[in-house]
Amino acid sequence: MPLFAATVVGPQGRQFSLTEDASDVSALRETLRHRNLWPLRIAPARPNPRLRYTTLPTREFIAILHQLELQLRAGVTADVALAQLADDAPKGAARRMLQHIHREVAAGRPIHEACQFFERRFPAHVAAVIAAGEASAQLPEALRALAAHLSDAEKLRRTARRALVYPVIVLVATAALIVFLLAGVVPQFAAIFGSLRLELPAITVALIAASDALRHGWLWLTAASATLAVLMFFSRRSARLRSLRDHGVLRVPFWSEVARCIATARFAAHVRLLIEAGVPLLDALRTGADLTGNSVLSRSILRARDGVALGQPLYAALPAGHAFPAFIVAALKAGETTGQLAAALRHIEDYAATCARERLATALALLEPLLLAALTAVVGLIALSFFLPLFSLLGGINTR
Repeated sequence: MPLFAATVVGPQGRQFSLTEDASDVSALRETLRHRNLWPLRIAPARPNPRLRYTTLPTREFIAILHQLELQLRAGVTADVALAQLADDAPKGAARRMLQHIHREVAAGRPIHEACQFFERRFPAHVAAVIAAGEASAQLPEALRALAAHLSDAEKLRRTARRALVYPVIVLVATAALIVFLLAGVVPQFAAIFGSLRLELPAITVALIAASDALRHGWLWLTAASATLAVLMFFSRRSARLRSLRDHGVLRVPFWSEVARCIATARFAAHVRLLIEAGVPLLDALRTGADLTGNSVLSRSILRARDGVALGQPLYAALPAGHAFPAFIVAALKAGETTGQLAAALRHIEDYAATCARERLATALALLEPLLLAALTAVVGLIALSFFLPLFSLLGGINTR
């Protein structure tokens, strides 16, 4: 039902505002009078602008999709199902989101249009799948496919995050240890060596110079780090910076293959989902290009889309020298020649995701000993730079 904002006077003569659901203004007036409230003004309520940016954890959102699918399969109408889900949801973002969607659907709007209000949780490709399900009278099937797609994407995302946790922790700990040694320990040894007027080896001189640079130039280092962080943040919004970043990622040894496989899995998953929902291939390719997460691969998809618009098959329309893994062309060719493009995209998605997980696991297995070796080498180098002057001093004392 529509939401109204009303200014009312209570039994004690106090004036206040409230929002209520009602079928129309007359029904709301009658309800308020039964509650001994005198309405002064009633108008349709405008949604809170911040409500538009409401989002949910992926697991909670997937659970809502499954619950809505089950109710629709049982023959419950969409507005009744949404009302029940809103009533059962705990207080918070999920309830607010479901209540808003229910009000819009009860007022006669299609579900996908009501969902598009929440642009973060229902981006264009998600709304397109729901719209295609509504148009084909197969909304439960569309919701199930959407939930499965989001679940697979979340698994791949969690795998990548878990693979990065250990290296990040080790790198941060190593950096903190180096800063502590350079800023706190090295200056004390430098003062001792200076008082003894020892001839220092080159490695010790370099270490003391690095310590001085860190202690006296920490402000510049902080500013440079902040500038780099700002550039990385704005690289998501600037097409040029994003292109430079993505070109760089695809040139990093070993990690480039992981990035290619992850982007390929995302592209195949989104295009397959849209095609199975009934979205035309050209529209699916445009959306898939936006969601690969890599601007280099995105440009290749858009160029292939131009070829498909001219009548070429997708596998032949991919530009020469594209950055996708080699297996994608053969899989697309097999799918298009047999009329099973969606199945081929599913195969590409699964294979690329599996390759990404395997390569991440291999990278992590190789990275652990490399990081430990690097940490040992750094600490050993610093310790050696301390002990060499001491050995020289002891040697001079023994000679005397």
